[in-house]
Amino acid sequence: MIKIIITAFAGLALVINTCVIYYWRDTAFDPANSDLISYLVILPMLITVLVLSPYFIFKAIQRHQAKKEDKLRQAADFEQRTAENISGEQKEKATQSRQFALNIYSSAARHSFGENESILEQYKQFKSPELDADLLNAYGLPVLSLRIQDLDDAVESEDDDSMKLSQREKRIRQLIMHQLEQHADTLSSAAENLKNSAMFYDSEMAYQYRMHPAWTGEYRADDDLEEDAGGMAEPISRLNKLCIHILLPESMIHHWHDESCVRMQHLLAEQFSILLAQIEIKQHFVSHQTSYIEWLTLLEQIAQQEYVFNLIISADSEIDQDWLDEKYWQSEQYIAAEYASSWCIAGLNTEISGLMPQKKLKIMLDEASIESFLLKNQLQSHQQYQQDEPFMLILDDVLNIKTSKQLQRKFANSLIEPHHFLYTHSRLGNTQQLAKIFSFMLGMHLTEELISMVFSIELDHAYSFFEAYQEEQTDKELLHSS
Repeated sequence: MIKIIITAFAGLALVINTCVIYYWRDTAFDPANSDLISYLVILPMLITVLVLSPYFIFKAIQRHQAKKEDKLRQAADFEQRTAENISGEQKEKATQSRQFALNIYSSAARHSFGENESILEQYKQFKSPELDADLLNAYGLPVLSLRIQDLDDAVESEDDDSMKLSQREKRIRQLIMHQLEQHADTLSSAAENLKNSAMFYDSEMAYQYRMHPAWTGEYRADDDLEEDAGGMAEPISRLNKLCIHILLPESMIHHWHDESCVRMQHLLAEQFSILLAQIEIKQHFVSHQTSYIEWLTLLEQIAQQEYVFNLIISADSEIDQDWLDEKYWQSEQYIAAEYASSWCIAGLNTEISGLMPQKKLKIMLDEASIESFLLKNQLQSHQQYQQDEPFMLILDDVLNIKTSKQLQRKFANSLIEPHHFLYTHSRLGNTQQLAKIFSFMLGMHLTEELISMVFSIELDHAYSFFEAYQEEQTDKELLHSS
């Protein structure tokens, strides 16, 4: 760069000085010393700077870009090294399976085939949908459906003028209320535990219970007597909250009235005489594409909770002429169904006074093969593999050739044979948004003598099974496979 500047200055100085000297000679100008310095030295320097300024700017921009590229290159190298480290850690973790477990205290299910165990019995008998005279296709002809006949009377007798509900929402509400009734005894025990826990562990809630209208004079007298005696009640199982999860189809997200959940919260508080602050209701709108992943995620979250008792209710119904009119434009063979299922469930760290779990649910994730899953859970020696009774619920559509082949490859070398499978997909018609969740929950109603299992090729690394609860077993000893 210095060579370029000197060369440019010398060339410009020669030209400028020559022109100035000839000009002074022609005009007979007698320059002073200051004129010589100004015109023969300073002027060439200024013109040189002016001429070379674009070059200087270009070089400055190049230098700035080079520095910027160096920084980007260094950042990229750092990110690449970090990504390689993370990838290595993820690969290492990917080889490690994890497992969690939950206690199920009560369960219920309802379908057009019946309730609970009778649903699975009808599955085994390959019962089909029936002709529904109240649902018509585009030609005005009756269509096939999976309607719960007993639900019609309940919907007709519902008297609620405060909310304008569609036929579909009315039927879903009735399904939810029916499921609540099935768990009345379990919820009563949990509510009693909530009250006793608040009196023992939470002074603020204890005061609210003493002021509660349902807190009778008899209880007050006993409480005052205990305080006067200076005694302390024996420690009880701690329970802070009753959490109710309502699982609804995603298509209802803009049609479901949130007021229904508010009413349910007040109904439970009044029925079981517990504080509203101890009841939490969460709504989950689930799509068919993500239902299974969201379901397992929810169960894992519940397994990690402490001092929370959960009631999960999933319900869907498409027995609605207005709703089906839209569906028949897409498919003339559309079969509508309605169903509901529910569990009272809690993590292993949560105990309920006076309640014994019915079964324990264990779910293993990130497990490469079915053989390894059976081995790690010591399930490979059971006699049920030699029997013909189905015990594995398959949640996928086996009429799909690709899915069927994947299932065959998955279980090819395992102890589980195809006749052990019980397929659930087609038993729910085209009402499929909550189908996998409903079918998963049906696993509680398989024969108690068998260890029932659930599998979906959608998550071929996830395996679930139900086993009878044993009082002497230590719940907190949970297998973390690697």
